[in-house]
Amino acid sequence: MLAHMTRVTTEAASDRSPPPSATSFPVNTLALVAGLTALLTLAREPGGAADSAKTWQYIPYLPLLPACAVFAVIAAIEWWMRRGRGVPAPASAPRRPLSMRRVALRLWGLVTTLALAALCYWLFPEYAGPFYRPYWRFLETLAPLLVLAPVYLVWVDRRVQSGDDELLEFGRLMSGGGGQDIDWAIIRRHLLGWTVKAFFLPLMTVYLNQEFDFFGGLVRTQGSHALSHYDAWFHLSYAIDLLFCVVGYTVTMRLFDSHMRSVEPTLEGWLVALVCYQPFYALIGGAYFRYEGSVNWETWTSTSPMLRNVLMTAIILLSLTYAFSTVAFGLRFSNLTHRGIITGGPYRFSKHPAYLTKNLSWWLISVPFALNDGWAQAARRCALLLLLNGIYFLRARTEERHLSADPTYVAYAEWINEHGLLAPLGRRWRWLQYRPRRSESSVVSRT
Repeated sequence: MLAHMTRVTTEAASDRSPPPSATSFPVNTLALVAGLTALLTLAREPGGAADSAKTWQYIPYLPLLPACAVFAVIAAIEWWMRRGRGVPAPASAPRRPLSMRRVALRLWGLVTTLALAALCYWLFPEYAGPFYRPYWRFLETLAPLLVLAPVYLVWVDRRVQSGDDELLEFGRLMSGGGGQDIDWAIIRRHLLGWTVKAFFLPLMTVYLNQEFDFFGGLVRTQGSHALSHYDAWFHLSYAIDLLFCVVGYTVTMRLFDSHMRSVEPTLEGWLVALVCYQPFYALIGGAYFRYEGSVNWETWTSTSPMLRNVLMTAIILLSLTYAFSTVAFGLRFSNLTHRGIITGGPYRFSKHPAYLTKNLSWWLISVPFALNDGWAQAARRCALLLLLNGIYFLRARTEERHLSADPTYVAYAEWINEHGLLAPLGRRWRWLQYRPRRSESSVVSRT
């Protein structure tokens, strides 16, 4: 295994292009066009999402329509591309005899998993307030599709060749199957994977709904001054990001080869990821990383139109790069999981383009170095933002450690060491470079 990884790494480092990506960036960009077309069309509706009951009375969660457009384009073209290259698609995998007992166990595993997630939502007060109402509307919109679950599970049973999968194993456990026959590594991956989905999907659906409403308001007001253009581009970039986030967390299925191969195995990896999201960031970030001061980029550049335009353009470009970093994942975006190695789009130039551009944009938006409050306060704000940047640096390192169980990622990371945008800095400061380490704790899916 190590010899194979070394060979792949050496070959990749000498090539002019990185290893093939799990997704096609041009296809994902085409899907983005379809999604934005749907989003813009719906945003022009009077009242936006709030008025959806009048125009789209059977769709409680209106932003699901742009998400469906993104999903349909990627799913259809990826299937066609696999067929054209002669690569077996999941739907055409060799079949084995159908076992209704296995189907029933998988169905029971799905039902008990959903029941466990519902219990957690009911138990924790965080999910009882109005903030998560868009998520409940999202679930209400998708609920009718559950009738197709038995059909999908029949498909899975006939095509999963290399052993038991998560739903089957969890179904065995929840049906009282013998503990000695249970593969606890698969159970652990199943529970951790659904924890990722159950935590992040509510946040992403709520934020997408907010961006949908905000962007819809900007489209309908059609403001012409510079800051209106900035607001439009800034919020559009986050709408793009969240659109693909919602698709990625929703479509975690073997049918589309977008299932989870593995989940972050370390407590450190989970902690540095979760602290960046609500409600944890409100508790920890607000108390320890509050770097914003009394000025921001708008007020700081109020006396210099040229500087304001330069700074505004830079922020928008960074925000769009951040958004296209998510677009590069296609159907496979997810925190804390491995669902295929992405090497296209912005990942052609950096292993962590999303983290890099997001953190740089914070420096430009908040201008913590502004001296309006004096040198001491400026130094304090810069130090706090550097601490937050350090959290994202740790996120990047724990993700690299997790993904290093996949030889493709090792080859890609070594290629970035030589050809990436920051390769000159890495050669100067070796601690910035990727160094392959074999993660014994990672559990990679056998299927």
